[in-house]
Amino acid sequence: MHPILFSFGNFTVYTYGLFVAVGFFTATLYVAKTVKSDIISQDNLYSLFLYTIVAAIVGARILYILTNLGEFAGAPLDIFKIWQGGLVYYGGFIVAVLYVIWYAKRKKIPLARLSDAIAPALGLGHFFGRLGCFFAGCCYGKECSLPWSVVFNNTDTLALRGVHLHPVQIYEALGNLMIFVILHFYNKKEHIAGKTFALYLIIYAVLRFSLEFFRGDFRGATFAGLSIAQLVSIILLAAGSIIILRANKKWKKK
Repeated sequence: MHPILFSFGNFTVYTYGLFVAVGFFTATLYVAKTVKSDIISQDNLYSLFLYTIVAAIVGARILYILTNLGEFAGAPLDIFKIWQGGLVYYGGFIVAVLYVIWYAKRKKIPLARLSDAIAPALGLGHFFGRLGCFFAGCCYGKECSLPWSVVFNNTDTLALRGVHLHPVQIYEALGNLMIFVILHFYNKKEHIAGKTFALYLIIYAVLRFSLEFFRGDFRGATFAGLSIAQLVSIILLAAGSIIILRANKKWKKK
């Protein structure tokens, strides 16, 4: 597609980096507009998101590096070129969640209610992030002959060039948009705190586990035929299910 949006001299704007930035911005704006003031103040919210974004980028990059060590063996400085692609969502998600937990405890913010407010934004931000992947060519799909297959021909693309591939980045982008819509409206209903976030864990885990079968890029080490992302998906699916079971028990006792 178009990995580079435009260049002016030595200044280059990468489409991937732009879409990731848009994703973070829209997610932050959404939470700022929808979160209740008794959960977190606006000042604390923006402070939380600023450091959470940093934590997410660092975590996402570290996991990418760990699963693609050979890529950086001859060019270690490329580790810092995150604007060109190379972020693993689960790495960023896990580190960001750990930071949010720490921040909420430190500021005495109700974690379950905060996580519910953030959950839809995860789908919204990730939607833009996957569009960035599509333009960069990273996280590309396997070869296929379907009518909606895509061919990457740009010399700067990270995808296989000149072959018909599953547009798996678009699959996941649309899936994340669906998650956003579902959780946005679910949050409007009365429910036990933490349940929206649990639904996010479950729905995204199923989505990601399924789409891994369509990925054509290097998936790192596998265990029992499953990629690292699929194993993480299983863990998150279990965690989300446990949260919902406990929430349902509390609801029945009300």
